[in-house]
Amino acid sequence: MAENLHVKVSGSGDSNLVLLHGLFGSGKNLGQLARAFKDDHVVYSIDLPDHGRSKWVPESSIETYTKAVASWLMSEGVGQCRVIGHSLGGKVAMQLAQNFPLLIEGLVIMDIAPIAYSGRHDPIFKALRAVLDAGVQSRTEAKAIMKPLLHDTRIADFLLTSAQISEEGVIDWRFNLEGLQAGYQNILSGIVPSNDHEDGFSGPVLVLRGELSDYISDGSGAEFSSLFSQIYVVTVSGAGHWLHQERAEVVHDAVRQFFDTRI
Repeated sequence: MAENLHVKVSGSGDSNLVLLHGLFGSGKNLGQLARAFKDDHVVYSIDLPDHGRSKWVPESSIETYTKAVASWLMSEGVGQCRVIGHSLGGKVAMQLAQNFPLLIEGLVIMDIAPIAYSGRHDPIFKALRAVLDAGVQSRTEAKAIMKPLLHDTRIADFLLTSAQISEEGVIDWRFNLEGLQAGYQNILSGIVPSNDHEDGFSGPVLVLRGELSDYISDGSGAEFSSLFSQIYVVTVSGAGHWLHQERAEVVHDAVRQFFDTRI
């Protein structure tokens, strides 16, 4: 599975930092974080399976993605690492800590909880398929199709970072749309505690939640307490689900303070 992942390596330092992006994204989406921490970390920006330039897998699920990331880390001899995960990437990070706790030095989870969610991406799937059905040749045409179907034009801009031109000369998606839609319930599922490691991951976990987002219910960390013993919650004021872009410096400062004082 290790050869299935596309990983960009940057920076230098004594600590390893793994970045895991959200659904429909790629490692490039966490580029601001990579640049912020490359001076004192070796940064691994991973395209999750079914995303970016990584290969597609038979089953889209948190478990499959977790195994792929762990396999790559072990095959490359990366050793213990700090992991920052946003949304889907945060779920993969938490499952990684459950299944492979010895790989993890510390976790930063951005605006996602370890719980099962109800579906909320139907408009996005509809917009993505509308672009394919239209057979348009430019991102501008694709955005015009998507905008009426999405409540936020920024979502269209985000999705279009994964657009590409197919061999037929029309807009196609770099991510595995069929696989992601078929495995959507697996992606929505909660984190599964591992029975293989009775103590699990005992290291520190920073939870960053957007004040304007509903992905994490409150700032107490209660949703995480059954899995992790050291939880530190920071609410990023004025930010929604894309807090790392909307309040980048605030997020960077919170992560840096966490690394300096908790790990």
